[in-house]
Amino acid sequence: MTVDSARHRPIRSFVRREGRLTAAQARALETLWPRFGVDWQPHTALDPQRLFAADKPLYLEIGFGNGEQLIHLAQSNPEQHYLGLEVHRPGVGQLLLALEREQLHNVRVLCADAMLVLEQGLPAQSLAGVYLLFPDPWSKKRHHKRRIVQPPLVQHLARCVQPGGFVHLATDWEPYAAQMLAVFEAAAPLFVNQAGAGQFSPRPPERILTRFERRGERLGHQVHDLRLIRC
Repeated sequence: MTVDSARHRPIRSFVRREGRLTAAQARALETLWPRFGVDWQPHTALDPQRLFAADKPLYLEIGFGNGEQLIHLAQSNPEQHYLGLEVHRPGVGQLLLALEREQLHNVRVLCADAMLVLEQGLPAQSLAGVYLLFPDPWSKKRHHKRRIVQPPLVQHLARCVQPGGFVHLATDWEPYAAQMLAVFEAAAPLFVNQAGAGQFSPRPPERILTRFERRGERLGHQVHDLRLIRC
C-alpha cells in the first residue's frame, strides 16, 4: 500500500479483535456457512430475492454480536426475512450454531463491512427496517471519527430503506446517544424521529434485554433507543 492510498483509505468503524474460536464455532463456519452464509464481494450487487425461497420483507441487523437479538426476531416473525452483518467470526459461528439448533430458515449471514454492503451491495429501497444496536461507542475523543453513526451512514440507509421503513438504534453511552440523535435529525426530511424531535423512544418489546445490556445496567448505564422512519 502506498502512502497516498493509505491516506485516502476510509476510516473503519471496527477493529477485528477476534478471540479464539471454539471448536463448535469453527465447525459451524466450515459446515453451516454454505447453508446460511452469503459470500459477497465488494462492487457486486446482492439480489435479496435470491437469498431466500420467497419474496418477503427484509430486515437488516448491523453488528449482531452473538446473534441473540437476531434469533429472537427470526423466531418471533417467521413471515419476515433477516440479514445479519458481523465482522467478528466467533459471533458469526455462534449465530450459525443457533440457526441450526432452532431450525430457522429466515436468516442469512454476511461477514463483511456494513458500510460497504450498504453502499455497494444492497439495492435501493430493498430493506423494510434496520437494527443497529449497541455499536462500539469509541469512547475516547480521538476515536470518535470511527463511530459508525455519521452522515455517510445516514445517506446509505436513506437509499436502502424503503419509504415507511425504520432504523432502530440503541446505545448505553450517553454522549453517543446525543450524537446519534443529532446526526439523524440533521438529515431531515429523509428520516423523522418516531418519538418526536429531540426525543428518545421507550424500548420496544421486540428489542430484548441482551447480556450486554444487562451488564451495562449493572454498571449504571442508561440505555437510549432511537427509532427513525424513512420518509
